Amino acid sequence: MLFSLFRASIEGAVLVAGIWLVGRLSTRLSAATLTLLWWCAAAKFLLALVWITPIELRLLPARPIAPAAIDASASETRDRVISLVASAFRRKDAAAAESAQHSSAARILPAEAGSHESWTAVAQVVWLGGAGLMLAHGVWRWRAIAAAVRRSVDAPADTVDLAAGVARSLGLRAAPRIRMSAEVRTPLVAGIVRPAVLLPADRFPRLSEDERRMTLCHELAHVKRADLWFGCVPALAERIFFFHPLVRLAAREYALCREAACDRTVLATLDASPQAYGRLLLTLGVAPGRTAAAAAGASWSFFTLKRRISMLRESSVASRRTPWLAPAIVATAVVAMLPIRLTARPDVIEPGVALSTPAADQSGPKEPHLNYVLFLDEHHTNTSGTRQDIDTARRYRRNGERLLWFRDDGREYVLRDPSTLDRVLELWRPVDELGEQMGVVGGRQGELGAQQGAIGERQGRIGAEQGRIGAKQGELGARQGELAAREVRARSDGDRRAIEAAYRQIDDEMRALDRQMRETDTRMRELEKPMDDLNVRMEALGREMDALGKKMDEAVKKAEGEMRVLLDSAISSGTAVKVK
Repeated sequence: MLFSLFRASIEGAVLVAGIWLVGRLSTRLSAATLTLLWWCAAAKFLLALVWITPIELRLLPARPIAPAAIDASASETRDRVISLVASAFRRKDAAAAESAQHSSAARILPAEAGSHESWTAVAQVVWLGGAGLMLAHGVWRWRAIAAAVRRSVDAPADTVDLAAGVARSLGLRAAPRIRMSAEVRTPLVAGIVRPAVLLPADRFPRLSEDERRMTLCHELAHVKRADLWFGCVPALAERIFFFHPLVRLAAREYALCREAACDRTVLATLDASPQAYGRLLLTLGVAPGRTAAAAAGASWSFFTLKRRISMLRESSVASRRTPWLAPAIVATAVVAMLPIRLTARPDVIEPGVALSTPAADQSGPKEPHLNYVLFLDEHHTNTSGTRQDIDTARRYRRNGERLLWFRDDGREYVLRDPSTLDRVLELWRPVDELGEQMGVVGGRQGELGAQQGAIGERQGRIGAEQGRIGAKQGELGARQGELAAREVRARSDGDRRAIEAAYRQIDDEMRALDRQMRETDTRMRELEKPMDDLNVRMEALGREMDALGKKMDEAVKKAEGEMRVLLDSAISSGTAVKVK
């Protein structure tokens, strides 16, 4: 499970980095498009965790082969290669032994790293405990909001009529329940199955009619977009991957872009001015906390409030020159969200070479697979069977002796002759040596992966630094909002000059923060070249592993054929004793 969690963390981080880069470079993407992109980023973590087997796309060029190399047991040979690599790494895993049913040279070794297993168990318990606490906290918040909805009262008739008119403008068939509550500080929509708009009983009536209309339009836009349903995915990813900063980034950016998309819907539906809507956001203020069971109209921090106001001023209209840009980026993100692996097309037969397979071989029945278990000593076992085969063979073993048990055409045999057992080991020695070489290459790949992880950690620290800079920018944005409110109330020239001086000071600080942000961007780009170099080396090791795999295919095929001849001879001579 921890391996799947680690793999999902890496794959999801790559997609988050790509979407973050797209957002930085493509400034004309709408908030709705960015919402889809960040949703895909959060969903990637969950899909990579539960969808273990990738979808194979046979797009790479096929490999020409001669007809003599065509073998009907290619899939079985590949399974043997996988099991041999696992043997070279010396991992004892009962599940792996069971999945390697057709492996003819897998090795089950004793637990030589008890401390490693203990560490793995502790890490898994810590992760399960943390995820459980996060999920429990989410359920608690959901129940608290549900309880607030139950204790709320129906909104006045004029508010219900106003919501019905806004719902018609949005294209909703009917407005959801409109409720008033003294337990909430800001308007929000709650309830996944039966959504309800919950309005603060003390603040909402004090808003003007236009402000009430814009507030209701924002919350009903969440209902029209089914944001509570879609929001469950980022919320679940944020809790399962509670330790991953990029998951929190994806969930936060999704929530922000979702609110900005609803803000844009309000402006388009009611033909409201950005200035008037911005003043409404300042009036609603900040409501800390985010949850999947509700979508609040107010921002959850001054930083997000500042960004939402800034996004109101930015154009969300796609470039006329590239109308395909946003759909193409979203389609790419959806494809990247799925676990896909590029593979070669089926091997083709070289032209000009005729097939020479005898007709009898084509029509004859397929030879049954040979399962065997070879006990070498107390700690080392070779097997091509399942865990059940190992248990069956162990019943015939006496005093830790060397023993070969095998099943041929439904019959079971036991072989104890030392010379025959030595011959079996000689047959598989080349296969074991190739498996060790593949293990060495795999270890080098693991070292490169660790280096890539270290660079990724440095990128994460730089990203955290950028987040702190962004938080400071958010604080400055909040101060700008306060100055805007003071500017509206200013009466004397002295007050206006003081406000202008404060604006200039904030602008200076903002420019300084922009310089810091550019410096972190430069450091982030400097890490790209080492990562690219590691990718090149990883590809070279992949080619080396493929070459060893081809050699392994040939060695396994040869050893299996010779072993079958050897065992047939042992059966004929009586050296192999039938036991069932």
